[in-house]
Amino acid sequence: MTSKPASSKSAGKRAAEARGRDAGGGGGGAFAKWLRDNKVELDGVEVARFARTGRGVRATRDLRVGEVVVSVPDDAVLTVDACAVKKELGEFVGDGDDEAPSPRLDKELLVIAVMCEMCAGKSSAWCEYLETVHEAVRVGHSVLAWDDEQVTALFGTDAWRDAYENDDETLDLPMMTEEHFENVVTLFFKLFPKLASGLSVEALRELHFAATAMVAGYSFTLGDDEIQAMVPFWDMLNHAPPCEASVRLHHDQKNGCLQMITVRGVKKGEEVFNTYGPLRNAELLRRYGFVLPRNPHGGTTVGLAEVIQAAMGANPLVVDELPLRLAWLESRGLADEELSTRFFVHRTGRPSDKLLIAMRLLTLKPEEMTALIEADFDDEEQLMLLEGNDEERTEQSYMVGASLQFLGMYAKSRYAESMKASRLTYKMYASVSPHVQKHESIYRAWAAAVVRMDEQRALTKLGRWTYHPGRSEDALLHAWPFPVADEEGR
Repeated sequence: MTSKPASSKSAGKRAAEARGRDAGGGGGGAFAKWLRDNKVELDGVEVARFARTGRGVRATRDLRVGEVVVSVPDDAVLTVDACAVKKELGEFVGDGDDEAPSPRLDKELLVIAVMCEMCAGKSSAWCEYLETVHEAVRVGHSVLAWDDEQVTALFGTDAWRDAYENDDETLDLPMMTEEHFENVVTLFFKLFPKLASGLSVEALRELHFAATAMVAGYSFTLGDDEIQAMVPFWDMLNHAPPCEASVRLHHDQKNGCLQMITVRGVKKGEEVFNTYGPLRNAELLRRYGFVLPRNPHGGTTVGLAEVIQAAMGANPLVVDELPLRLAWLESRGLADEELSTRFFVHRTGRPSDKLLIAMRLLTLKPEEMTALIEADFDDEEQLMLLEGNDEERTEQSYMVGASLQFLGMYAKSRYAESMKASRLTYKMYASVSPHVQKHESIYRAWAAAVVRMDEQRALTKLGRWTYHPGRSEDALLHAWPFPVADEEGR
């Protein structure tokens, strides 16, 4: 079921009202004093504002490779175990549990911790820090603050799907935010009403959306235990692709602190960048509220339902054996009963190995499918069974290629706007600033166009990849029969 935050319109209005306020000082003197009081050490860096990226971190002197420019004591880091409501959160999860029952609940617990600290106001040990992060969220472009019309521009994209439709518990925030407010957050504050500080249900909902955006855009996953944490000042650095990052993150266990160490030289006055990982624009926009127009990481996903539709376009006989074929795919971890499995298409148009396997299986001739089902062999012998003669391989590769052609066409129809319209929006608003109040709606329309273009280009290139003059039969058939993880982990 499609869902989106019911209060996104009012959240967007508040964000617009807050746009005029300057967050450049990262909370100004109060935050700087908080850093000093909590022994956060800065050496050669400071919070500043930049015309292109807004608030960020600037080098106050020439930085050399290997310098520790930021050091944050472990006890200044906000985690579930360090927050003021650790006991209540433990009772909520259940006594005797070593960990949260699901990855999503584990992240939601930090959201609740942030909410409680914010409700505590000045009595919270993280008050000035959280106020700084909250201000950044208010003037930012988290999809939780987009109004209904703005969000419509994302329809069909992976950003939309993961924010409002995907119920994968391992997915990073924000996702299914309204559902988790109703089913998790509301229950917590019913158990511990005093922690809500008298806020109404609607005010708690608004606070939950803000805290979710804060954890989504500013938290880190630390250590082998994958602890979700809010790390002061670390979250002030803006993103660059991994190959362009200025620093790396390191935990100094001996001294009990989290360090930021330079990996490249930075000139005085230049911006210091961290990297949030090799993320596509759909993920950058959903999780952090921005896009990179020249992002080296791209591509999109296609759903199993789209793959089936494309396969039937090339081979109508698929419909007669669809349950059987889906059962085989499910036995290989390539399908599920709800047809929610997704397959990756790279920015170059190259389909993932899993997509190639699924498409080949779905387009086999009935007699080939029957032989496969009846063969009680291991995978190596199944591969030999399906190698066939040259004529059969040629026909199979043709069917896979034709299905991928259909897939590209079908998938491109899912977007709110065409590729041509997306490109027009991109060109019209290419110089828009994300940091000016009057540009808020325009920037969001532009960012949505960037996400659409990335995905539409990948689907267009899927067709070109399939019928490239140098594409061999083996390129279309080689993935069988093993689901092999590609570099996107899909």
